[in-house]
Amino acid sequence: MEMRPATAMLLLPLACGAGDASRFGAPASAVTTVSIRAPASPIAATVGEVTDASVADAGSTFPADAAPDTTRPASRRPGAYANIDPSDDDAVGPPDLVPDCDERLKEAGITYRTGRLAVHTEKHMVCGAPQVVTYLAGPGKIAYDPAPTITCSMALALASFERILQEEADRTMHSPVARIEQLGTYNCREMSAYPGWVSEHAYANAIDLGSFTLKSGKRIRVWGDFDVGDGPPAHPAGVFLRAVSQRAFDEEVFSHVLTPFFNAEHKNHFHLDLARYRGDGTRALATPN
Repeated sequence: MEMRPATAMLLLPLACGAGDASRFGAPASAVTTVSIRAPASPIAATVGEVTDASVADAGSTFPADAAPDTTRPASRRPGAYANIDPSDDDAVGPPDLVPDCDERLKEAGITYRTGRLAVHTEKHMVCGAPQVVTYLAGPGKIAYDPAPTITCSMALALASFERILQEEADRTMHSPVARIEQLGTYNCREMSAYPGWVSEHAYANAIDLGSFTLKSGKRIRVWGDFDVGDGPPAHPAGVFLRAVSQRAFDEEVFSHVLTPFFNAEHKNHFHLDLARYRGDGTRALATPN
């Protein structure tokens, strides 16, 4: 069997679907080359979606033997967690530890339960993460259905995203977001459109959001309310969805923000992650010259 290299250079990397360079902020006539992570050597293992057994309460501390992240930029805008360092775009594996995770989660106003998600190899790829939490509540006072289990960095980014959600909900809908339907976090799998390439879901380093329910009772669904037209959205719900997705990318809250603009696989949800490389899936596809 032919072996793949640890990393591969390819056009148009995706977090979980297909697209083209213009959707990553490059001009339609440009060609963008970005590093893609390849799977690790196969080792038999078994794992599925997170369960109460696989994410057990482990107290308030994280593994001390895992290498902490000492390369975090010294100066970032508040609430920015996207990886903007191009030197590690080809790194393969779970995200680095946040050494002061407990303190930072508490400072961010997050209520959480510390969990375990063993790092292992399965399906020819590395899955799991050394540092995960079950996100119970954040500063935006939004309930999640169900409560997501994600990496520490994703929890911090989600709290930052709640600020954007509530600001835009107040501006466009005149009612705060009360509940979010999330469609999945951890799943040991490859990118659906790119067999052989690891999804950030394999590290609990991503979340898919399907709908937002306001305190007024109105439910805003990505599938149906997201306006994929070239011009401004026709309805307030579309204005809200476009604004929160674009701000989440532009303000560097997440590395990837993929929406129905990106491809058909995202017609019913926003994909948010903290991959080591960036991708903007929040804009309409530009028309080539």
